[in-house]
Amino acid sequence: MYQDNINRYASILVMLFGLTHLTLGFAITTRHDMDDANYIVAAANYPALVTLFEPHDCTAILVHPSHLLTVAHCTNDLNISDQLTINERHHRITRVIKHPNWKSWRDEFDIALIRLAQPVKDVKPLPIYRDNNELGSLITLVGHGMHASGLQGESKADNDGQLRRATNRVSAVNDHFIEIIFEHPGESGITSLEGIGIAGDSGCPAFIDINNVPHIAGLNAYGEESDDAIIGQYGTRDYQTRISQYLGWLDSLINLPTPH
Repeated sequence: MYQDNINRYASILVMLFGLTHLTLGFAITTRHDMDDANYIVAAANYPALVTLFEPHDCTAILVHPSHLLTVAHCTNDLNISDQLTINERHHRITRVIKHPNWKSWRDEFDIALIRLAQPVKDVKPLPIYRDNNELGSLITLVGHGMHASGLQGESKADNDGQLRRATNRVSAVNDHFIEIIFEHPGESGITSLEGIGIAGDSGCPAFIDINNVPHIAGLNAYGEESDDAIIGQYGTRDYQTRISQYLGWLDSLINLPTPH
């Protein structure tokens, strides 16, 4: 569905940043030395995560009873009156609000809201991370779709439909993105459930826990390979839209609920 847009988008990123290969859309790649069962979680535990295109292509997150949050590049093929399934109920889209500075040929400002015709009453919206101390923080990634180990990478991934949860530490931030690196087992920075994104679910959340409550700090946007590793292998990088840099825009559109 997105291949033409992805190719064009990646080409622009290569020109801008000199990167050799990128992937848009994310699921979870995991450590080869850990049992995959440790990463798999029940979708019922994350009812606020909404698939935009079946099966498991692009994800949005309920952040307000009437609004979903996702990356802008996932909304190009959405139409007003499309139906989304949230907790087994159908909800009609009435508006798609992309950040006004987002362009299909650039990476910055990759964020959008989706307005629903009726509020969702049986799912609790997830809170937004409102601080700017992401650097060095432990984040939790949650995504469906393509899966492989850090030895295999994206080229050998398959889609088993499982929802996985992985962790990582924020290695860098800028005005638009959070960066993480897929550390090798044995490296000092690796987490017990280390993971990184590959093709599958753009828009999936990167959480930072505050008082044991997951807050949305990032939205999976794109990945970057290294000189000696393909996307999804150890040593590669993953980038999430940094939500804290877009709070002014979000707050001008909706009243985001605060966690209790």
